[in-house]
Amino acid sequence: MPPKVATENGQKVVPADCVSVLLMALGSTTISKAQYDMMSALDGTRTASSFEHQFRTITAKAKELKARAEQGETFQPVAPAKKGGQTTSGTPKAPARKRKDMSSGSEDATPSKKTKTPKPRGKKAQTPLEDAIEEDFPDDAEEFIKSEKKWEDEVFA
Repeated sequence: MPPKVATENGQKVVPADCVSVLLMALGSTTISKAQYDMMSALDGTRTASSFEHQFRTITAKAKELKARAEQGETFQPVAPAKKGGQTTSGTPKAPARKRKDMSSGSEDATPSKKTKTPKPRGKKAQTPLEDAIEEDFPDDAEEFIKSEKKWEDEVFA
């Protein structure tokens, strides 16, 4: 799928078929020499002849589209993509599970998690550096680090 807005040298690029539609809509499927000269002046690098050559297929397509429209042909636009719930992979997304009401008192309700109380530990002799480091950390830092490690092992295993 092409990017939504293509750019070339910082300029937006419009497909040639779209320019053909614009020419058709203006009622004139031809471009004058003065208009090619103006394009060359605005561009500053290409000649009017270069633009005329580039626009040959565009003006031919504009004439073809005008003829088709005059014969009553209608052109159906692309339908917008549905938003939300779309996955990029071919596998469908699993349905979201609803939470059970915990206030019902049912037996299958998950019990609340009990808080752990830290076990008292005897202090060993520490160096002054260890004393300084320990002062900066909360008392339960060691438990927190262990629980984080356990969580990482479970999630990223």
